[in-house]
Amino acid sequence: MSGTHRTADPTDTWARIKPLFPDIGITRVADVTGLDCIGIPVCNAIRPNARSLSVSQGKGVGLPQARVSAAMEAIELFHAERKLNDVEQASFTRLGRGNAVDPRDLSLLRDDTQELPDIPIHWVQGHDLINGRPVRVPRDLVSCDLRRNAPTDGIFLTSSNGLGAGNTKEEAILHAVCEVVERDATCLHQAASARFGGEPALVDPDTIDDPLCLWLMERITSAEIDLHVWVQLGDLPIPSFGCAISDRHGGKFPGAPIGTFQGYGCHPDRGIALSRAITEAVQSRLTYIAGARDDLFRDDYASIQTARNRRGWLSWLDGKGPMMDFRHSPSWASDAVSFDLETMLEMLARQGFDQVISVDLTLSRIGIPVVKVIIPGLVEPTIGNQAPRGERVDGFLERLNLIMAGMNGDHRMGYPA
Repeated sequence: MSGTHRTADPTDTWARIKPLFPDIGITRVADVTGLDCIGIPVCNAIRPNARSLSVSQGKGVGLPQARVSAAMEAIELFHAERKLNDVEQASFTRLGRGNAVDPRDLSLLRDDTQELPDIPIHWVQGHDLINGRPVRVPRDLVSCDLRRNAPTDGIFLTSSNGLGAGNTKEEAILHAVCEVVERDATCLHQAASARFGGEPALVDPDTIDDPLCLWLMERITSAEIDLHVWVQLGDLPIPSFGCAISDRHGGKFPGAPIGTFQGYGCHPDRGIALSRAITEAVQSRLTYIAGARDDLFRDDYASIQTARNRRGWLSWLDGKGPMMDFRHSPSWASDAVSFDLETMLEMLARQGFDQVISVDLTLSRIGIPVVKVIIPGLVEPTIGNQAPRGERVDGFLERLNLIMAGMNGDHRMGYPA
């Protein structure tokens, strides 16, 4: 039970990357599992001189997987913080559609502007995995250098979404593609929930037949913590799940209840997708308990204790509506990274997403494959409480409204029939 597909055993990966820690700036990988009562391994990787986050998280079914996961997340950010090569300043109009991605098709624009194609911005070279052609993407969507004097065009928000590291380049790309698709599904699901006020389609736990997921669920429920899983509503036929864990009814953690935490997961194999959602929820909870993450502030801790978090939007967890059968979710199970990636690219292309762009961030002196993946047309949740917006979100909600109208107003959210 590994919870993912890798081309190398995590102990071998650890032996490969640990000697690189001084060059990357990792001073410590801490096992924080014991701070909680659940027992699913979570680790923190510390980089005091980071140009973005100095604390990265990792999780897994065992300590070897968790510490590699944390270190790899730190390695991803380290590479994205470095000075990018082959940077060109030009407008999209001058470069042309065949040579650059249309910036209007990209998420995280600070402001909508019709003049964007004619504004000179900085571009870096990427590779389109669908058609095999080189294509330029905005530098600011690749860089994670958050220093005050870092170069920026100020047009796009910074995001680590789509960063991936792996034992091989193919593995790194798969990790990144799954993350981009997961965030898109999360964004669409949240937009649908906000628009229609419906309930997620909770997964019937009695139908979950994946051994690893059952083990993870047993660890959580044994700690007297509630666990609920739902299907992430989206228009891509790729398994994507959300998970909420809550000690609102008590739990074995000493002291007052902590709150409710969520996780999300996406993968062609539904078992892996669900296991990622569950372990991410556990990681999110431990992130708050550990208190080391440098992007968590007093308001973040206050928000998880509010009545809205504890009782308001969680009321659907106690709903008695119909539940979904986990076994009916789509799944493309394999044991090969190459098959997983090919499946993801094929399904994206079938849905009209004909560009999946990978920017190679690998540094020869480090030797760990790292990429940034950008999929024009897909969206991701915005920072704060802003409602997701854009043509993709609006079009999805319009189609969903028509589907629900044919379901006699049943707004319970799952895969539309």
